[in-house]
Amino acid sequence: MALAAAEHEVADWPEAIETCFERGWTDGLPVVPATAPAVRRFLAAAGQAPDDVVLVEATRRRSITAEKVAINAVLAGCRPEYMPVLLAALRAMADPAFTLHGAITSTGGSATLVVVNGPIRQRLDFNAGGNVFGPGRRANATLGRAIRLITLNCLGAQPGVLDRSTQGHPGKYTYCIAELEEDSPWPPLHVDRGLPREASAVTVFAAEGPHNVLSHYGETADAIVVAIADTMACLGSFSPGESFVVLAPEHVQILARDGWTRPRIREALYAAARRTVADLKRGGKLPGAVEPGEETRWMHRGQGPDDIHLVVAGGGAGGHSAFIPSWSRERNSLAVTREIP
Repeated sequence: MALAAAEHEVADWPEAIETCFERGWTDGLPVVPATAPAVRRFLAAAGQAPDDVVLVEATRRRSITAEKVAINAVLAGCRPEYMPVLLAALRAMADPAFTLHGAITSTGGSATLVVVNGPIRQRLDFNAGGNVFGPGRRANATLGRAIRLITLNCLGAQPGVLDRSTQGHPGKYTYCIAELEEDSPWPPLHVDRGLPREASAVTVFAAEGPHNVLSHYGETADAIVVAIADTMACLGSFSPGESFVVLAPEHVQILARDGWTRPRIREALYAAARRTVADLKRGGKLPGAVEPGEETRWMHRGQGPDDIHLVVAGGGAGGHSAFIPSWSRERNSLAVTREIP
């Protein structure tokens, strides 16, 4: 299997790592040097030819081949069997609804949240439990990192050059979770988005970092919904965009015990996650001075209950859920789901 990438001779492994730093191929952390045999193993694991086109970014007319994906997956520390998940995520990012160019260049500083569903979660040992947004699990850490390296090395989204993020957030290193489907009383995310339960799938979302929602003493579903909706209504992240709400098992148990369904949760959150037009103007979210009647005219987070995507994940103990808003101040990027072959 012939590869197109140029080869660089180095004396040893440490020199190979330093070469990657010198050539700007890293995210600031050391990478695994990509050898030709390793790249071929990754391509074979996905049944891809080196020149198969995986993604086309239309704005700058950049094409990403399977070989480039494999190289960056090796650099990120992935295992070959992660390739089908990575390819599905990249194909989802290529969907026009995701608005890839804007998501990786905006001053808003989004990162690509990846949610993995279906049997592949367990087969590849993705973490859906405790510390789900944190370190410690190779599949989560390296798959999310591979996406970041691809945006850096293949799409040119270097910080301060094309990536104009004002502050960014740690999810720009890696931002990949799985859903704890076994602890959910509702259909998992990929089923809610139209795929069969037995399918494996990946959902991508251009997102801010997770906003913690602490509700230790909320012993009813109403109390939990109040806390989450209040976080969703914060001025700093208020927009008509979509949202992810990642519910911890402790909160899920209370919601299920009180008989709340997914539609009811969405409707209640949408109804309560709102601010007056006057508030939005005072906080600089809308232009102009406050006008008569705007103290009692309301705007909601998102455009309707279906803009709120519910996912169950996290450790079994602790009243901590998370609200993850879309990056854009408008409605420039939507969540996209793709089945993993």
